[in-house]
Amino acid sequence: MQKQSRVKQAFILAAGRGTRLRPLTNDMPKAMIPIAEGKPLLEHTISFLRNQGVDRFIINLHYLPKKIVDYFGDGGKFGVNITYSDESDCLLETAGAFKKAEDLLDDDFIVNYGDMLHFVDFSPAINLHLKNKAMLTMILKKSISPQSADMAEINLENNKVMNWIFRPHNITDCGDRYFSNSGLYVVSKKILDYIPAGKPVRLETEVLPLLIKNNAGFYGITVSDPVVDIGTPEKYKSGKELYGNRIKE
Repeated sequence: MQKQSRVKQAFILAAGRGTRLRPLTNDMPKAMIPIAEGKPLLEHTISFLRNQGVDRFIINLHYLPKKIVDYFGDGGKFGVNITYSDESDCLLETAGAFKKAEDLLDDDFIVNYGDMLHFVDFSPAINLHLKNKAMLTMILKKSISPQSADMAEINLENNKVMNWIFRPHNITDCGDRYFSNSGLYVVSKKILDYIPAGKPVRLETEVLPLLIKNNAGFYGITVSDPVVDIGTPEKYKSGKELYGNRIKE
């Protein structure tokens, strides 16, 4: 049964070169590598979010953009609408990508990195985000290797992010308040006020610290479902195993 999301738009970050996955990515963008035979990861992401009620997508492009456009077109054959934000001339990083697509964005939108494989229900994050009129709500997870992840310290009573620690850092014990970034967000368009135009801007290292500094509605919510970054051959293998196991359930 399809879930009806109160946030209907998703921004998928698919512009990366995927250098750590070469030679797999010599002739395809990272988001297009097959997660199952004949099925690119990006197709899974779009279909999975569509089944949660998301019907409009923005996909940013940089490396081999034609591979993505030729496969998905305007999204009609996948039951969604897809608009592309072309960064062929200059890769703008995460926050810079939002700024470039400013005229295309809804008031609130989901953000999904193109190299993330997951089966996460966004509803709790969306509900928290809208309830608090948040600037950004991050989906978080427990980490067994915190030093390899960006970390958020959250107030467990209200889910507000009190401290944001990006790599490199010295946190080795998560305790009950530190969680790692999954690369999945619900974002308010108002965040664009913190992003300068026309240049690369990193969300995690340049914008999120400003949200903390200005007490600007930065929240986090934890999930137990795995979220796999398929950015290396080892993680790609883990992602395919996760996908295979989940579709058998």
